[in-house]
Amino acid sequence: MKKDLRVQKTLNAIDNAIITLLEKKSFESITIQDISSEAMINRGTFYTYYKDKYELIESYQNSMMTDIEQLLYKNITGSSFKDVDENDLNNTILKVFQYLKDNRKRVLVIANSLGSAELAKYFSQHMFDFYKVKSREFGVELDSEIFTDYLITYITNAHIGIFLKWLKGGCEESIEEMAMFIETFTINGVFKTVGIWCAG
Repeated sequence: MKKDLRVQKTLNAIDNAIITLLEKKSFESITIQDISSEAMINRGTFYTYYKDKYELIESYQNSMMTDIEQLLYKNITGSSFKDVDENDLNNTILKVFQYLKDNRKRVLVIANSLGSAELAKYFSQHMFDFYKVKSREFGVELDSEIFTDYLITYITNAHIGIFLKWLKGGCEESIEEMAMFIETFTINGVFKTVGIWCAG
């Protein structure tokens, strides 16, 4: 147990170090020595956990997407959109925004290190896969495969834009307000417009 606590303390120190450093300089200019000094560890300790700073950011990305995907796959289930309770859907959206708010600094570290465009691309690829899976599960039939691909691309890029604007703005709007925006723009907007959402 003591070893686990020491490991977690070290990982937290590295997390806090990269967050602090990114407030002062660009990701590209940050060195492993910078991170080690800020975290008050030696370079060897850093390399025990990560081969370089890029692997550190990659671990953040993977953790973020795993957590968000688990939220979505766990809570949005059924054989059609009619099976999805609107309250459950709204609660899921709230949970996603709460997760982003709780992990705001980490998400912004990813955005600052990769650039917003690359983060949007990374996020969109994963969300695209999620929407494709759910479209098949729910038996959604649109005009064509190409139309479906563009629709999902539009939705995922719109969502990441909203997420980043909110996070960069300090999460001033409540998670309830943000969930309402998603519901208005996507559920009651795009989904209903193209006929793939109709509350049961």
